[in-house]
Order: sequence, then C-alpha cells, then structure tokens
Amino acid sequence: MFKIKCNRLKCLSLFSVSISVLTASTTLSIASTTSTNEYLDMDIAQLMQITITSVAKKPQNLSDAAAAVFVITQDDIHRSGVTSIPEALRMAPGVQVARIDANKWAITARGLNGNFANELLVMIDGRTVYSPTFSGVYWDVQNTLLDDVDRIEVIRGPGATVWGANAMNGVVNIITKKAGDTQGGLAYIGAGDVEQLMGGLRYGAEIGDSAHGRVYLTYNKTDSFVLYHHSGDDDAKDDWESLRAGFRLDGEALGSNSWTLQGDLYSNKENQLLSPYVLPVPPYKTVLDEQYDSSGGNILGRWQQELSPTSLYSIQAYYDYTNRDEVLLEQTHSTFDLDLNYQLLVGERNDLSMGVGYRFVDSTFGNSFQISGDPDKRSDNLYSAFFQDEILLFTDTLWLTLGSKWEHNDFTGHEVQPNARLLWKAGETQTVWTAVSRAVRTPSQFERTGQAVSRVIVTPSSVPLFITLSGNEDFESEELIAYELGYRWFPESSFSIDAAVYYNDYDKLQTSRYVNGNPLMGLVLNNEMHGSIRGLELVLDWTLSRWLKFEFGYTYIDFDLTDDTAASSSDYAKTVAGLSPEHQLSLRSAIDISKDIQANIWFRYVDKLEESTKPGSVVQVDGLVVDYLTLDANVSWNIRKGLELMLVGQNLLDSSHLEYVSEFSTPPTEIPRSIYCKLTYQF
Repeated sequence: MFKIKCNRLKCLSLFSVSISVLTASTTLSIASTTSTNEYLDMDIAQLMQITITSVAKKPQNLSDAAAAVFVITQDDIHRSGVTSIPEALRMAPGVQVARIDANKWAITARGLNGNFANELLVMIDGRTVYSPTFSGVYWDVQNTLLDDVDRIEVIRGPGATVWGANAMNGVVNIITKKAGDTQGGLAYIGAGDVEQLMGGLRYGAEIGDSAHGRVYLTYNKTDSFVLYHHSGDDDAKDDWESLRAGFRLDGEALGSNSWTLQGDLYSNKENQLLSPYVLPVPPYKTVLDEQYDSSGGNILGRWQQELSPTSLYSIQAYYDYTNRDEVLLEQTHSTFDLDLNYQLLVGERNDLSMGVGYRFVDSTFGNSFQISGDPDKRSDNLYSAFFQDEILLFTDTLWLTLGSKWEHNDFTGHEVQPNARLLWKAGETQTVWTAVSRAVRTPSQFERTGQAVSRVIVTPSSVPLFITLSGNEDFESEELIAYELGYRWFPESSFSIDAAVYYNDYDKLQTSRYVNGNPLMGLVLNNEMHGSIRGLELVLDWTLSRWLKFEFGYTYIDFDLTDDTAASSSDYAKTVAGLSPEHQLSLRSAIDISKDIQANIWFRYVDKLEESTKPGSVVQVDGLVVDYLTLDANVSWNIRKGLELMLVGQNLLDSSHLEYVSEFSTPPTEIPRSIYCKLTYQF
C-alpha cells in the first residue's frame, strides 16, 4: 500500500510554511475588507459571555462556570468542514476522539477510552443517547443535521450532581437551534471520494402568532475504509448510509411561558467485517461480511413556566426507541424519561436549583452464540433527585456552589453524588475556580448478566474450547473523587487563556480475572482496579485581526492505575492506560481572504497508544497505533447571498493512518485521506 511518509520535523515545517504563505497572501488581499463572519467579529470578551446551560442546568455565562467547559459553536462546526458530531468533538481539549472505522468511534474525556467507552454522558437537547446494553454511545446514529446545531457544550470532569450516573468523566450536550432561528429554507448537496454523497433539506416557518416550526431530512453515504497492512483485498467493508428526518416546534404561551416539541426518525444500513467470527461448529472461526440495520426514533416535549420574577420551573419528557439488528446481538430498547426542575432566587445571595426524575427502560435481546444477555428481556427503573445552591459569598467576587444528586437504580440501589465548587472573579478579566466532586458509573446490562465468546482454541484432538467473557451479578458501580482547578484570563479583547488541571481518584474500576485462575475457563468482569489519572488542558484564543483568528489546544494525561485481581487476565491497568494518548495538540486558524472567500486550516497531533486492545479481545497487539499528525483544510466561496460552495480536504498529510483498534471482532482499519465538495443554498 502506497503511503506518504511525514516525520514530525517535516510536518511542523510544512505547518510553518503554510501559515506564513496564507498569512502573507491574505494580508495583501483583505487590507480594506470588512469581515461579515460572526465568529471573527466577536471579541474574546463577547465569547466569554456565551450562554451555556449544561454545568448547572440553568443559563449562565461561560466565564461564570466553575467547571472545565468548552463550547463548540455553529460557526466552529461550519468553518471546520466536519461532517459528523464525533469529528466536531475533536475541537474540544481533554476529549479523545479515535475513529475505529467508517462507522465506529471510540470517544471519551480524560481517559478510559474504548470501543464501548461509558464514562462520558452524551445528550441531544437534554435527551440521553446512551445504550443501556453497555452504557456507551453508538455514534453512528447520532447524525443530526449539523446546520441545526446551535452549539455543543463539552464539560470535562464530573457532571454527576446535575446529570447523574455515567456523567463521570464528562458531559457532552448537543443543543440544537430554536425553530424561530431556522426560518426559511436550507438545502445542501455534497460528494467526495470517501463521503460519497451527502444531502439535506430543512424548512422553517412561523405558525400562528406565537410559534415557529421546522422540518428536516438528511442523507449520508460513506465509502468503506482500508484494512491495516492487509495483503490482497484491503477493503474494510465498512461502508454505510444513513437517512434521518425530524421536526421541531417552539412557542410561547401566557406571556413568558415557553414550550418545545421535537422528534426524530432514522434508519441506517451499515456494513462491517467480523474477523474472526466464532461459530459453534467447524470450522469454528470464519470471516463474516455483514450488513445490518440500525433504526429508531424519539419524541421530546418541554414546558417552562415563570412563576415569579425570581422563580421558574420546567418539565421535560421524552420517549426514545432504538433497534440494532446485528448478527452478534440484536438490541431493542424503549426508554421513557420524565424530568422536573425548579429554580428559585432567595434574596441576593442564594440561587437554588432542584429537581426530580424518573426513567424506565425496557430491553429485549436477540441472543447469538457469540454474544448473549440473560435474561433476553428485562425492565429497569431509575429514580433521581438533585439539589444545588449557588451562594454569593462576596458581592460580584466569590461564589460557592454546593449540591448533590441522589439516584436509585435496579442494579446497585442507592447512589449519592455530591460536589462543591468555588468561583473567584479576580478582576474583570480573570476567573479562578476549583471543585471537588464524587461521581459513579453504574453497571450496564452486559456487565451484570451478559456473556461474549472472545475466542476459540481448537485442541490437537479437534475439540474446541470457547473462551468467554462473562458479566458478574456482583459488579458494583465504578467510583470517582475528582479534584479540579481552573483559570481563565482574557486580558484584552483579542486574546484569552483557559486552563484546567485535575486529579481523578478512581476506585472499583472495571477489570477482569480468569475463572478459578484458569485461562481456559474464560474471564469474568469485576471491580478490582483503582488508582489515579491526572492531566492538564489548555486553550489559547488569539484574534490577530478582523480577518484572522487562531485557536490552540493542548491535552496532557498521565495514569497511575493498579489492578488488584489475584489472577488477572494480564496487566489490565497498563492496557487501560495505554489506550489514551499522553499528548494531544490542536491548532485551528480561521481566515477571511476576502468578503466572500474564507479559508480554514486545522492541524492535530495525537500521541501514540502504548496498547491497542484490552485483555480478552480478539486482536492482541501492542503499540500498533503510532503518533500521527493530520491536516484538514477548506475554502468556501459565497457565490452570492445565500449560496455557498465549499471544498474540503481531510487527513491531507498521509494517504491513511490508524487511530484505534477495536476491542472486539472488527479488524484494524485505517482512516484515509478524503476530499469532498459541498454546495449550500439558503432561501
């Protein structure tokens, strides 16, 4: 396979030359040009006043959040040229986004990554999108219309006091625009060598005197990627297509009260290569090229009522249905969720938030020989309540936030997740915050009652031994005590620093051991790993002029984990640590070449993975994922008002590269270089 090699020195030199040439050429062409781009027109102080809601479940300015928060705006998404939510999350420091193949991702915050990473809570407009089977996210079905995304709020660190279990290492809340902000029509179509076809249509209109609505339809078709160092046919057979439709209605009633009703339907047809695929009969192992379907839908309603100038409440309910029909395991989940929140200002010093919630999950499994759930049908209930008080200690200077979340689940019973946060405004341009939090990740259905055949050994007498990985009825919640310290500084309107350091103290992390100490009897999950993860996250924003902006992000992470299992399957703690890069860097530039032409350049460096799989997986290789440097670049041309043409190149420095190796049956797959063109028309 032909590959363009780029060592680090050459790539950094290429970066310097590229920036110099673009900067010089742009200076000549836009000296007298006025930018019309909202992203570049906003100074740093204005960006710090962006309203967020995910930290405290109430609106607050970004600069007032006592948490490590990063906001990916709609303009960030548009200018980057990304085609999916996972790609957009690469902009956030502290978040590891590793693409496994054409339709799978491994995504986490602050470590503990994996194909089935489940320490990161992900929501779309407040609707949780995790899979009850493994408590993680199937990212291939979170393919909403990107033009309708208002912002993505990324919280690194625990958000459990507000959002509950599984918000252990972080929270991602994808917030779509209100219907009133998407009036009129939008249509786009694009094509490329990897992103073979993309298209979308959205139309919004006013409904009566106090309501707005929109409907949308999207379609994406992605070509298959390439197998890693494969002789012969290098087709990974992981191509897929997605069709999605939805609506949103927003309105006002009785003065200051507001309501929302929205819903989505989707259907995916996806391919994957299972190698090896284990059979109960000879030849026991084979390669299976499978096409499977993923489909589902949801509907959500929200009502917010202002009771007085100092109090309001909101009630939200949603129903979510998912079906994933894979040969390994068919999963069907129906989720009903009800959430009631109340906010009250008491005097001038106390801002109280409180709420209660209930969730019901009904699950059905179509078991296979390779993966099974026991029982094949079950129902689970989750009850919750939270209370949080933001206390003003000194006028406009010092705030103390105290709160806790209580939950009761059917696996581990009661869970309590408190936190304490302190925010100090050290002048108009500096903010210091610190926090101590407790969070848990409750067991998934598979960790308690599931079983998977991880490999088969054929003895000399031709008798097969099927090695299994089994759940454990005694599996407990993983626990975290997190210590965080953050600093924000925007000394002038064109420059800012946002830094955070943390120390995460973990207990009862998932590991596995041999049954009765015998490797031939298989593995069983347990909670015998503990230790710490510490790290640093840094973001520098620099607006050089009205036509040029840079954003630099850096992430450092270090592990000190210990596996206490007496008869462990291997050095599990070392493997878990080796699945996250020690260093990650990102540098984005946004350039207005002229009034109608924009250019964007994005460099990313990701350190090597010391380990490439977890124990018990099919593919056992160490150090397979080497460090890599990527370059994404695009140019957009506003042909006339409402009509834009964009040319995008992704992963331009190499023909392909490996980012992650799946822990289960799919083979190592490389991410190829890609180019696509997209035409967007707003009317």
